[in-house]
This record gives sequence, C-alpha cells and structure tokens, in this order.
Amino acid sequence: METNVKQSILIRKKIAEFKDKLTKLIDDCNQVYLTTHKNADYDAIASLGAMGLICKKLKKAPYIIIDQEDYNSLPQDRTEMFEKINEKFVIRNLDEYNYNKTEKSLLIVVDVNKTFMTPLRNNYRDFSNVIIIDHHEENEDTIKTKNKLIMSDMVSSCSEILYWLLKQYKVTPSDIDYYTFLLAGIRLDTNQGSKNMYPSTHECISDLINKGANKLKVDLLFAPDYESDRKVQRLVDKIDWKTIRYAIAIGNDETYTKEEVAQAADYALRYVCEAAIFLGKNDQGGYNVSARSNRGNIHIDNIMYLLNNGGGNMSNASCPTIFTDAQDQELEKEELKNKINDIIYFKSYRKKTKKRYYLKNKKLFNHKKEENL
Repeated sequence: METNVKQSILIRKKIAEFKDKLTKLIDDCNQVYLTTHKNADYDAIASLGAMGLICKKLKKAPYIIIDQEDYNSLPQDRTEMFEKINEKFVIRNLDEYNYNKTEKSLLIVVDVNKTFMTPLRNNYRDFSNVIIIDHHEENEDTIKTKNKLIMSDMVSSCSEILYWLLKQYKVTPSDIDYYTFLLAGIRLDTNQGSKNMYPSTHECISDLINKGANKLKVDLLFAPDYESDRKVQRLVDKIDWKTIRYAIAIGNDETYTKEEVAQAADYALRYVCEAAIFLGKNDQGGYNVSARSNRGNIHIDNIMYLLNNGGGNMSNASCPTIFTDAQDQELEKEELKNKINDIIYFKSYRKKTKKRYYLKNKKLFNHKKEENL
C-alpha cells in the first residue's frame, strides 16, 4: 500500500513541476500548434483533445496539425473522435500549416517523441520552442528539445499524463466525451487493463468513470469483430518459437491492419515467453510490426529501433512498415526472419545504435551472447 501511494505521489509531483514550464511557454508564444504520431490511435487523439483544453484555459486556442492522407484513411471511430475535437479546435494539414504559420510559435507533441513519426517531417525548426509529452522511450531520433515530460515505464499512457495535467489546471470539460476519449486511450495502452497498470492508472480510471466517462461506449470500441478476431487468431497460430524467450509470427497469406497485428502480439503474452514480435502483411504490400515484452527484461523498443527505426517503451513497441524485395511469400518470410534473428542473436546491427544491451540485466545479455557464439 505504501509503495502504491508513493508511485501516485511521484507522478503528481513530476507533473506539477512540469506545469510551470508548460504554462510559461504557452503564455510566451504567439500561437500554439499540437500534433501527434501518424495513424493516430485513441491515446493520441484523446491526448490532443485534452491538451487543446489546457491551451484554451490559458487563452491560446491551438491548431492541430495532421497528415491529410493519413487522416483520410483513419477508421470511422477515430474519425468521429477527431470530428468532436474539431468542434472546438482547428485541424490543419501540413500544406495549410506551411501557408499560415506564424512567428514565435510553440509546438506541443503528444504521445510520440521521434522526429520521423509525426506529420511535421523537417519542420521542427519553424518553432521557437517544442514541448514533448509522452510515455515512450527516448533514443537518438527523439526530437531535440529541453522541454519534455517523458514518463516511460511510469504511467500507462499519454492519456493518463494528460488527465493529471487537466487536474493540475483545474480544467473540467463541458463535454464529457473528452473523459470518454481519455478512458479509451488508457484502455488501449493497457490492453484493456491487462498490462501497464500502475496505482496511478487505477486511480485515473476510477476518476474518469466518476466524472462521467462512458464506459459502455469504450467497451464497444474494443468489442472484437468476428472476422477480424479470427484473423488475429490465425496470425497467433503462426508463432515460431525461438527458445522460450521469443514468440515470433509472420503472416503474409492475408492482409492485416496495424491494430490486428498489435492484438496478436498482445495475445501471445498469455503464453510463457519473454517477448512477442509479430509482422502481418498490409494491403500496400508492406509489413505492419508490433512487439511486446512480458516482464520488461527485454528492451523490445531497442529491437524495434534496430529492425526499422522503431521505438516505444520496455513493454510495448512497433516500427514503421517494412517492405522487402523478395520475389515470393516464402522468400519474404525468410528475409524477415533473418533480420529478426540477426538482431536477437547479436550477429549484426551492433554499430547502428549506442544502446548495445537489449536486456535490462547485463548478466542476461552476456549469457545470451555467449550462448549464441
């Protein structure tokens, strides 16, 4: 119980300290812009909405920057979330931003910290200051800024961080859908309460429901579609076990969404394994990738970085779509397996990152290295 209380107090303290810096930077700028990662999920959209309410409280109504092509391809449920946010805030694509950008502007990036994962591409220097609010691990691709609140392996999601920030600013949304969005963001990043559940997360969920978050609506968002669920299970059936440590699956006989690949990786952690790495071919011919770590011993985010400049945190990571030049399905699968095996068994890629240790425990790393020489 004492440990639980300490964790909640620590989260509040870090967010309270950050609040002063956030307030000053918003007050000092001419215009605030918000953005998140491409293919925005529930956590990202909820965080944009909550951050927008904070900016509005500070008399700086923000613009939200999106990738138009990416935005157009979002599923209906996420499009509806954006439409709700668009009732209060202006959403702009990159061309509109470039045409209307102002001097001495501030960029706030939520639920992501890597340069290549936002719609901004190489536009970060346009801003006088950049703020990052995120729960993923940093690496050499993290946006360069001193203004950041990155709470990897401390909270469940960016939605949780934004909820505590809303409380710090005493912001009470008039539209309770914003609470529902935050609850959906937390449910997504905790795999419906089965992982990344900290004491502060339980408290946050309880608060959101008490404030009117629509739990039934959130439950419906996560209700599995029959055909999609069967496809997820067929991908799980393709697991190739690399000792008891890794569950690896590559599906290329049907197409998968990013969400389906992520669901399959989450499901694999029900088995006795340290990590799950799942790839599923999408309708553009590339492979969506999701990876999970069961107990945090394996730096799954480092493996994703080496695989294709991906990232995440100790338990949850992914990387950009992977394309291969192989001539048929079997050769594609072989090529992808070889890339993953090379990373896992330390045969190559070592010079691509300063973080050499994929395992949290150096002794485990050395043991694994010797085991595969």
